[in-house]
Amino acid sequence: MIFMDIVSWEPEDNARVGEIFSTYEYPEGMKVIDEWMDLSGCRSFIIYETDDPEAYIASIQPFMDICWFETFPVLRSGEYMQKFQALAEKLGERRASAPEYEEVLEEENEELMEQIEGLEKRVQRLEHHSFIQQEDTT
Repeated sequence: MIFMDIVSWEPEDNARVGEIFSTYEYPEGMKVIDEWMDLSGCRSFIIYETDDPEAYIASIQPFMDICWFETFPVLRSGEYMQKFQALAEKLGERRASAPEYEEVLEEENEELMEQIEGLEKRVQRLEHHSFIQQEDTT
């Protein structure tokens, strides 16, 4: 799986982070796709592929006492859209073949409409009450 790390550190740790990174080698089991540095400093972005949690832990261990790691699973946009579309089609087929699902949706829609109507009535009463108060004060 492909991940993106956003690695941040305090400005006073710049030299130490640079020192560690200058001799750092990624562990076996991690394939680094690309790395970037924030031009304003104190942050880097790393895209890598791994299926090994131990490799991930080993990769961040040298920096854990001075850096913060935000890790996100990522996909290229085109690949994400293909998977999303396939899932939507699969769900659509399941919904179309499940009439009881349609009944549940109808019941939920009716319930939501009742709640909306109730809220609209409350708003009207509040507006009316507010109008009366404004009328009384002028």
